[in-house]
Amino acid sequence: MPRPTGELAVHGHLQQHEGETLLVVDERLSGHDTFLSTTLRLEQPVHLRDLAVRILTFDDVTVLSPLDPVLPQEGAGEEWSGTLLIPHGARPPAIPDDLAQAAAEAGVDTGGWSPAEARHLLTFLAEAGSASVRTERIGMIITALSGRS
Repeated sequence: MPRPTGELAVHGHLQQHEGETLLVVDERLSGHDTFLSTTLRLEQPVHLRDLAVRILTFDDVTVLSPLDPVLPQEGAGEEWSGTLLIPHGARPPAIPDDLAQAAAEAGVDTGGWSPAEARHLLTFLAEAGSASVRTERIGMIITALSGRS
């Protein structure tokens, strides 16, 4: 497994799915790559120092899937907590070319956005149904962020 560069405290509940015990995270992880294998230091309900897991982040949930079936199946619904060893830092948000060009022309620094702000603004833009709505939304984003210190 890759060498970790960071640690993240996580907690959630155990869930059974197709005969496997999965660790469902209470808060969806964002800004980290998914489908990667890493290590979870599980503290509760049992202490496992090096539980190999795969990070699976979907639209509304993150699940840690143990690579070895070491968790008891009768623990469904039980709470768990531990520390996820992150194999690399958070991903910077991917700024679409049209927004990046408009931001550069307006002197707006997209690198200073918080992860939550970037997620909100990029989702707002991505949900534009047509090119004209997208252009309008880019203008709204640039106007809202222009002149911020």
